[in-house]
Amino acid sequence: MWPFNRKNKSKETQEGNNEFTWLAVGDGNPFDAPIMDIRAHALNVIATTSSESVVENFSRSRNSDGREFVGMEPRSLVSLETEITYPHNGAKLEGIVFKSLEMEVKWDIYAYGEWFYFVRSWSSDLVYKVKYKNTGNSLVLTQINAEDECTEETAQDIHSIMLTHALGRVWPFHLPEIMWDADGKFIALYMFLSFGSKATIVTKENVFKIQIVQI
Repeated sequence: MWPFNRKNKSKETQEGNNEFTWLAVGDGNPFDAPIMDIRAHALNVIATTSSESVVENFSRSRNSDGREFVGMEPRSLVSLETEITYPHNGAKLEGIVFKSLEMEVKWDIYAYGEWFYFVRSWSSDLVYKVKYKNTGNSLVLTQINAEDECTEETAQDIHSIMLTHALGRVWPFHLPEIMWDADGKFIALYMFLSFGSKATIVTKENVFKIQIVQI
């Protein structure tokens, strides 16, 4: 559990029974940007579906190493050049980078050749195909192929997915501007539907520029 400082919060807030609110920079917020802590929803909601085919696909695809996606592209191909860098030990990546073990986690990530494949765990849809290069001490994402629009916000989403899924970090997800004035509970629901239980924090700021200022 991320060590947010809750010493000044009521029992009701700690148990997640109140509406979600924005935390300003400072006490209780370890980042240098305002955030909304939605862990009370993300970590406690149970994902359900009435579709037997979805459940069957999720269960069946848990045995996949993602090799079937090699050479595939998202359905409506749009691309964006980018440069996103992560520390790496130089080891070759092949196969499963991250695998969802429960339906509350919405993404699987595979690596083959010079591409990462970001796949929806429920539907097995290839949403993002991301080109990367291994420099020996870092991984650099250089191109994003997406199934819909591909913008700076798309790159931010991929960055947060990489950090929270592949690298196991707690990191904010960018909230689209159209939702900045939405109710906190609706924001929490939207983020869960889009990114699953790994999306425990949201921000209006650019997630590439955010830094941790306290632990």
